[in-house]
Amino acid sequence: MAIHPLAVVDSSAEVHPEAIVGPFCVIRGRVRIAQGVELRNSVSVYGPANIGAGTICFPGAVIGSDPQDLKFKGEDSRTEIGKECRIHEYVTVSKGTESGGMVTAIGNGTLIMAYAHIAHDCIVGAQCVIGNNAQLAGHIKVEDRAIISGMVGIHHFATIGERAFVGGMSSVRFDIPPFLIADGHPAEPRNVNIVGLRRDGVADEDIRRLRDAFKRLYHSRGTRPLSAVVAELGTELRPEEQTRPLGRLLAWLDNHLKTAVDGRLLEASRMPAIGKRMMAETGHAEL
Repeated sequence: MAIHPLAVVDSSAEVHPEAIVGPFCVIRGRVRIAQGVELRNSVSVYGPANIGAGTICFPGAVIGSDPQDLKFKGEDSRTEIGKECRIHEYVTVSKGTESGGMVTAIGNGTLIMAYAHIAHDCIVGAQCVIGNNAQLAGHIKVEDRAIISGMVGIHHFATIGERAFVGGMSSVRFDIPPFLIADGHPAEPRNVNIVGLRRDGVADEDIRRLRDAFKRLYHSRGTRPLSAVVAELGTELRPEEQTRPLGRLLAWLDNHLKTAVDGRLLEASRMPAIGKRMMAETGHAEL
């Protein structure tokens, strides 16, 4: 076990014998550090937290700090970091809260660049890229292999779809569908993420079908509502495409159109709680 003598490690922490804890690191509370983890120096980890095998945390990173949320009352929430992640300089990842599921989680193989912030109750998927100084508010979901460029700000309860790409300095107020490129203020779908899809080995025919669908969904529908175009494309979907990119995009959009609140899918999850709280505060009987 390579724990530098200038590191401070809580007696309740579990550090694998093949992990490295560099100088001036602080590990506090119930923290589990897996095999091959490297905390370079000046990294702070607050439990409960797990850091998966092979993950590297660079100087100044803070994992599992208290949420920047006035509703947090010290509940025993946690932080989960997957395997083979790279968490760069001065990244901050807050632990979960009672109102958001009690956990903030980062999936395997995800890269988080310097100065990014991952707030309480965010769920970031596997092999994602979070750019420099990107700021994720609470309760955000980032699906697998999504890329968020630098200086992006994302509204709480927003969802970034699978393999989506968000352009730099964008303001994300609404959900971004999978497989698409979005940017702007607010960020809106601009095109299909062709480069990312090809890099991931998606077939050219699937990409062509996505591009044709995108034109009808966002450029050629005229005065028709998006829901009508989604339904029309669904009737044209080949059986074998149900689990391929076009089928997954249409299913995502259909679900979003039915359940999203103010353009944010996860917003719906908090509405019952908000309603109960408002009824209690106003003295009315529960609905």
